[in-house]
Amino acid sequence: MQIDLHYAYDSQGDIKDHYASAISGYKRHIALMPNLELTEQHISCQQDCILSEQAKRGLYFTIASDNIIKTTDDIHSINISYLPKNWAGDFYLKQGEKKSLIQMHILPEQLAQVLGETEDQTVQYFNHLFHILEAQDNTLNLPVTDKNKTVWHAILAHTGHNLSLVGHAYACIFTLIEQLKMLKHLTQCSDCQSKIFHAQNLLEVPQNLNLKPQFLANQVGLNEEALTLGFHYLVGQSITSYSKHRRIQYAAEQLRKNPNAKTSIVADSGFSEAQFEAIFIQHFGISSQHYGQIH
Repeated sequence: MQIDLHYAYDSQGDIKDHYASAISGYKRHIALMPNLELTEQHISCQQDCILSEQAKRGLYFTIASDNIIKTTDDIHSINISYLPKNWAGDFYLKQGEKKSLIQMHILPEQLAQVLGETEDQTVQYFNHLFHILEAQDNTLNLPVTDKNKTVWHAILAHTGHNLSLVGHAYACIFTLIEQLKMLKHLTQCSDCQSKIFHAQNLLEVPQNLNLKPQFLANQVGLNEEALTLGFHYLVGQSITSYSKHRRIQYAAEQLRKNPNAKTSIVADSGFSEAQFEAIFIQHFGISSQHYGQIH
């Protein structure tokens, strides 16, 4: 089914009853001030759908998840996008899929005013940044870090007047911009890059598989924020995801050698038995028991 979301919401921002057999959800807008808006959206599909969406020109700072975002633990990704003009496009969701996001939209002229720059300077800066960082479809993805979780927490937990929410919104935007600046440096500094790849190599060693990002950062001589940002960009996944991937791979190697030692292998992996089995099936497509029998 194809649905134009521009016409799918009622005056309260809820999906109209007419579309209830296909999708459910809502889209709420809060106008924080002229040219600065906060949006919360959730969509759940009851059948396969092609959904048409529209977006106004400007900068978007977004957290996204497969579930309704209530706390920072629900955040799956953080994206920064720049649309030089109004945009319209389609995206596809399968039956049972969900999509949630919370985003701030700000026009370049508004951000320029706050930064004390001209609109042209602000646009040129982001265009240059997106070019250097090789943004796909004018969108950059950042990992979830302690620093950006803190500023997003202030927005998610806010219950007061919109005026104080404006302050939280700007604090979040400035934090994400600073992280982009740091990421730009990391991609242009060979010394920093060698430290990041050294951290990756450390995670290849079995006894290091459970190293925490903070300890890993100390080992290679970077602060945790820089390592987290740079690792995600250069390696293509977060430190946590990479470590999880290596831990389950190493566990599979041990299972191949000794299928009867599963209990100790699970204990050494750092996962609970339920976590181990879920991750194993996700990674290999079969249970650890069947994997041991096959190999």
